Amino acid sequence: MMSEVLRVTALRKVVGRKTLLNQVDLTVNCGEIVGLIGPNGAGKTTFLKIISGTARATSGTVALAKTGGIGILPESPALISEMNALQNLQLLASIRGKVGQQGIVDALKTVGLDPLNRKAVKYYSLGMKQRLMLAQAIMEQPQLLLLDEPTNGLDPLGIIDLRQLLFKLADQGVGIIIASHLLNEIERMCHRVVIISQGSIFNEIDLRGSTQRQVEISVSSEDDWRCLVDWAESSRVQQLPFQEHPRGLLESQLPMPRLIAELLAAGIAIESIQPVKASLEAAFLQCSRREDGVYR
Repeated sequence: MMSEVLRVTALRKVVGRKTLLNQVDLTVNCGEIVGLIGPNGAGKTTFLKIISGTARATSGTVALAKTGGIGILPESPALISEMNALQNLQLLASIRGKVGQQGIVDALKTVGLDPLNRKAVKYYSLGMKQRLMLAQAIMEQPQLLLLDEPTNGLDPLGIIDLRQLLFKLADQGVGIIIASHLLNEIERMCHRVVIISQGSIFNEIDLRGSTQRQVEISVSSEDDWRCLVDWAESSRVQQLPFQEHPRGLLESQLPMPRLIAELLAAGIAIESIQPVKASLEAAFLQCSRREDGVYR
């Protein structure tokens, strides 16, 4: 059984009359990389701020492992522009006194920055600033890492380096949450993805072997298509993510032979049927349509 590094229970955040988060539950295990996606304003950054302690929840609990410690990479770099990279980290390290000079040097090298570079941060590219912020997030060797849009400003090589670093940290037992809009990178980096919509968890996908099996079906006629849609609405599958005769996707927990038998029993003439890998893009689009009112 995997040990938990984070457990969030019934988290709520209300500001005035607006509910930013509503009854959010989430656990993150040691060594697990969890992606956090959703439309703008869905509550991702608020959620990370509450976990990190920089914002207060209206209700609910956030429990960290006793051996924990949190590293935070905010969406926007927060650095002293007149100082160089080493000086910035030395100043931050002096606040808590948990990491020495060698730990700072090691963190800079880990993210691909030269500890001997004396150039002031104001002359850094956005990608270099992002690497420096990542160094400050990992220098105290936290048990939980919170990353808000970590690929901002990184070139393709920098993104590859980031991905490899996160895999290495996960292998060492660090739990990681990544909030990002880059769905393709989330799919490459994460073990599990949580989709937030309107302050609540809309969907959760295990990329290591999703429990939500998508099936692509092609039918013979428009009548068969209407029967398929009616069957999906009345049985144990989710509504078709898109509706376009003669081919569509549905999600079902039924074994394939039983699924086929039920479709045939419903009088649906199937041209083809095959399982497909769960699409993070399709799930995100479904969430976006809900935000636009399509599924209300």
